[in-house]
Amino acid sequence: MSCDGDLWFENPISSPWLTSVAIKAAELQGRRPGIVFLRKLQEYLFVDKLNISDEEILVQCAQEVNLDIEEFQKDLHSNSAKKALQCDLKLTSEMDVDQIPTIVLFNQKDEQEGVKVTGLYPYDVYVKVLHEVLGKKPRSAAKPSLEEFLQHYKFVATKEISVVFDWSDEKTEKEMKKLLFKQVVEKVPAKYGTFWRYLGSE
Repeated sequence: MSCDGDLWFENPISSPWLTSVAIKAAELQGRRPGIVFLRKLQEYLFVDKLNISDEEILVQCAQEVNLDIEEFQKDLHSNSAKKALQCDLKLTSEMDVDQIPTIVLFNQKDEQEGVKVTGLYPYDVYVKVLHEVLGKKPRSAAKPSLEEFLQHYKFVATKEISVVFDWSDEKTEKEMKKLLFKQVVEKVPAKYGTFWRYLGSE
């Protein structure tokens, strides 16, 4: 997701600790709610330039993605979410993960060490690494339709769509304009890139 760097001057984040605990608190309500909460937080930060270290903003975000608010607020100040975060930090330390992005891939069927990939690479590099870890060529899952993808993620960048569907920027814009005309999405211009908000029903 593209980032408007002005946010560091206009509304700087005081500390990432509470935000990180909030992500774990959301994950305690399930993997899917945790992912939805994280994506909405990224939208708040990178597009709306909100201070996501502010507890009120975190609660607002949780409300917007339909988390159980009472549970979320309780977990935000509980040991459960803090312990979950500390486990993540311990795991990253044990695996020598000190850069973002980093992916560590394991094969559950053998006891070999995982393969760590640090940095951003073209998609086919990850496919090759998966092949190496699995000992066979990975089978791709069927791609969703464009509308299914938008319905699932709700708010996406043009670049995300281009990468997922392996389309040129021109093809992506063309397809999104069709959905814009049908009022399935709304266009959200940003300083660096364009975003699309899904308006359709569930």
